[in-house]
Amino acid sequence: MSLILAGYVFNPIVALTDYVKTPDIEGLFGIFFLKHPEKKMADYGVVYIGETKEIYEDNSFPAGHKKYRCWADNGKGEDNLYIGLCPTPGLMPKQKDLIRNHLIYKYNPPCNK
Repeated sequence: MSLILAGYVFNPIVALTDYVKTPDIEGLFGIFFLKHPEKKMADYGVVYIGETKEIYEDNSFPAGHKKYRCWADNGKGEDNLYIGLCPTPGLMPKQKDLIRNHLIYKYNPPCNK
């Protein structure tokens, strides 16, 4: 399953507890949560938007990420967190920053504050 934010595809969306680091993918990642986990509906809220280098530079990702506690608190628990990757091959760093900043502005994720 994928999730589209402002035209950018985050794919696949998997439970953060099941996430396995893949070879370095240049781009963005999102941390999401199910708004209504009891209904098992695919209605996600955005908790955090970051750059994939945060994943690969942290050997203890996800639990070691500086915002992990924020993700769990705002995502209604550790078991309700999901991750999706948005590859941005060939983009200059400034272009990637513009996309990230646009997504943060548009979706106002609480853990990007």
